[in-house]
Amino acid sequence: MDKPKRQLTPEQLEKLAKAREKANEARRKNYEIKKFEREQKKEEKNKEKIEKEKKRDEAVEAIIELKKEKEIKAKPKPKPKPEPEPEPEPEPESEEEEEEEEEEEYEPPPKKIVTTKPPPPPKDFKKKIRIIKPEPSDSELYSKANIEMLRHRLYQQTRQRLIGDLFSY
Repeated sequence: MDKPKRQLTPEQLEKLAKAREKANEARRKNYEIKKFEREQKKEEKNKEKIEKEKKRDEAVEAIIELKKEKEIKAKPKPKPKPEPEPEPEPEPESEEEEEEEEEEEYEPPPKKIVTTKPPPPPKDFKKKIRIIKPEPSDSELYSKANIEMLRHRLYQQTRQRLIGDLFSY
């Protein structure tokens, strides 16, 4: 059952050798092309990195300049030198001169204070009467109700329950 091995003829061997050479050449070319493309991509990435670094550096420089400008603006301005005080006028020798000077000073007129008397108490005290409306029963409420009324009623009941729970201890 063993089949004999297949033998190649010399013509076939020559064709096989040529085909191998062609295939090897094609592989070398493809390898060179891929290598060149990889190098191009690396160069492009390097260029992009350099551009990003330049942009980042420019942004950092701009920020630093803005901070410097703010610091310059924020620095307190040198205070102007106080003007030398004029020499004090010689003091008046007599009391009359002092009184004259005091009279020359301007004094604002005193403010007028107006007081009003409170109104007299009423002669008869009238007690206000509150009219307490009975709460409608649930059936009346639901027959006339709209959503807002029902919501308000539920809110009131909930508040009453919470207050009862809080203070029933």
